[in-house]
Amino acid sequence: MNLSFNVLNQAMLTQVLHELRLGNLQRCKALGLGEEDIYLLQSLPPTTLSRLAHATVPWVEIKIDSSVLHRLIDQAERDEQNERLINRALKLGASSTIMYQCFGLAHSETALRRRLLKIETRKGRPQNLSEAQEHALWQRWCQLRAQDGAEDQLDAMMMLAEEQQISLAIVWQQIDHYSNGT
Repeated sequence: MNLSFNVLNQAMLTQVLHELRLGNLQRCKALGLGEEDIYLLQSLPPTTLSRLAHATVPWVEIKIDSSVLHRLIDQAERDEQNERLINRALKLGASSTIMYQCFGLAHSETALRRRLLKIETRKGRPQNLSEAQEHALWQRWCQLRAQDGAEDQLDAMMMLAEEQQISLAIVWQQIDHYSNGT
């Protein structure tokens, strides 16, 4: 007896019976059963259902939908990349406002993520930069923007925070200050 057929048959029968018990006939159809099959399975005695579950020949067919598989993999990779970006931003000192504007994360979610990443939060106002630091920051920002064009501003700001060894919140604040001419 081929064990893989047995396991597949059991899994499918268990799922179908569960869906039938819940009254999810459309789900049973989505699993590949026709209306006659559904009616037949509902009327079978337990001994016959047991024989179906333990059949030595496959009555279940597994098929890979390659395009769906690739879309799911692509989405999973985008999700992982987004998680890395969120963690990087938090480690660089992104404020809750930045996390909300860039990622849609509520303050409570941002705070929880900080705790999970063991990031200490500073209380009070952020440090002020010297005039020389502000100038260097703005000059480097202009360089990055000229190189990247309209590419991801957040990534450029994170690069600045890393290069200048200052928090992302300060970089964000300074760029906003100079960009709006205030």
